[in-house]
Amino acid sequence: MSIFSAMNSGVSGLAAQSAKFGAISDNISNSSTVGYKRTGVQFSTLVTTSSTPGSYSAGGVMADLRTEVSRQGIVTSSLSSTDMAISGRGFFVVNTKANGEDSNFQLTRSGSFRVDENGNLRNTAGHYLQGWRLNEQGEVAGGEPSRTSFGTLETVNLSSITGLVKPTSEIDFAANLPANRTGPTGTGGSFSTSVDYFTRLGFTSRVTLEWEPSTASANQWTLRMRDVNGANIGEVNLQFADGSGSVPAGTLETISAGAVPPAAVDAADGSMTITVDGQPITVNFGRTGETGGLTQWGDQYVPTKINKDGAGYAPLERVEVGDDGVMTAVYRNGLRQAVYRIPMADVTNPDGLRRMDGNAFQISRESGDIYLWDAGTGTAGTVNGGALEASNVDIAEELTSIIETQRAYSSNAKIIQTADEMLDEVTRLMR
Repeated sequence: MSIFSAMNSGVSGLAAQSAKFGAISDNISNSSTVGYKRTGVQFSTLVTTSSTPGSYSAGGVMADLRTEVSRQGIVTSSLSSTDMAISGRGFFVVNTKANGEDSNFQLTRSGSFRVDENGNLRNTAGHYLQGWRLNEQGEVAGGEPSRTSFGTLETVNLSSITGLVKPTSEIDFAANLPANRTGPTGTGGSFSTSVDYFTRLGFTSRVTLEWEPSTASANQWTLRMRDVNGANIGEVNLQFADGSGSVPAGTLETISAGAVPPAAVDAADGSMTITVDGQPITVNFGRTGETGGLTQWGDQYVPTKINKDGAGYAPLERVEVGDDGVMTAVYRNGLRQAVYRIPMADVTNPDGLRRMDGNAFQISRESGDIYLWDAGTGTAGTVNGGALEASNVDIAEELTSIIETQRAYSSNAKIIQTADEMLDEVTRLMR
C-alpha cells in the first residue's frame, strides 16, 4: 500500500534532515577551530519498484555526509612563530605519541603548535608535529628520506637546540697605506692594527696586522700577521702600482707569499689565509687593480674597513618557518641555522580521508596513498610561519541551511501525520 511507503519515506526524510542538522551544528560549533574542515551533506534518492500497474511505492532519501577537506580556509597572522598555516594543498604530519611508538601517524591542517614541557611541538589537539632533522649543511640527516612512508620522520623537538657558536673564518680589511714611506727616499717606519676574532670555543681573541714598508724598493710592503702572543703566523709581500702600467696608480698590483712562515695567497682575489691555533682565517684585501680594498696614496695610514664573520655563544631566541617548510633557529647573536624540514603530505583525493578526533585525518582507500613533498614543490602548497588557517565554515551559509533544514524536517513530519490520518480514514470504513 502506497500510504505505508509514504510514511516510511517521511521517516527516512526525518532521519536525513536530522543528520544534516547534526552536521550543521558541528560546523557552527567549530567555526572558530583552527584548520577545521566543514562537513557538507548531500541527499541521494532511494527508489523502490512496484510490479502493480498504477501504484507507486515511495523509496525515501538517504543523507551522504562529506568533509570538505580540500576547501581552503582563510590564513590569518598569529603572534607565535611556531604557528603554521598551509596555503594550497597538503597536510602536516602528526603523531599522537611524541616517541612515535604506536606509529599512529595522522594528517592535519591545524597548525597551532606550541612547545611542551619536553621541548616537543604539539598542537591544541595534543598531536606532535613530525619533520626531518637537518644537519649543519642544511641537508636531511641520514640522506634522502622516504617520500612514501612516515618511517624517516621524527617529532620536532627544540630542547636540543640550546645555543650556537660560529668561529671567524674571514676578515675583510681595507686601508690606505702612506706612499711616502717606501723607496730609498721614503721615511720608513712600521705600524700595526689589531683585529678581534671569535675562536672555535666562542671566545674573543685577536690578530695584529703589522705593516713594514720597503726602503729598498718603492711601493712595496711586507705584512706580518701576529697572534695574541706576538708570534708571526703569516707573511705576505704586496706591490702597489705607480701608474706606469695598466693598473691604476695607488691600487694593489700583486700579492705574494713572504718569508717564513709564508701565508697561503690567492693573488686574483687579493687574500691570504693564516692558521691560528688550528683555526684557518682568510684575510681579504680586495681584488688587485681596484680601490675597494688596500690602496697606497698620500702620507696617511687610514684603516677604512674591518669586518669579520662569526659570533660568540648565544642561546636560542626563536624559530622561524619559511615558505619551503624549513624551520630555522635564530640565536641572540644573530646566527641562523636550519634545523628541521616540515614536509607537506598530499593524497590523490583529500576529501576521501577518514576523519579522526582532534581535527585530524587518516589515510583510507578513498583518499589514495600519501606522498611527502617539500613545501612549494609538486602539488604541495607553501607554509606560512606565524600564521593559522581559520575554519572554512561560512556562518551565514550554515544559518541559512538551518532554516532550510527546519522547514524540510517539518514537511517530512507532516507526511507522517497525513499518512496517519489517511490510514485512520481507512480503518473507519469498518465501523
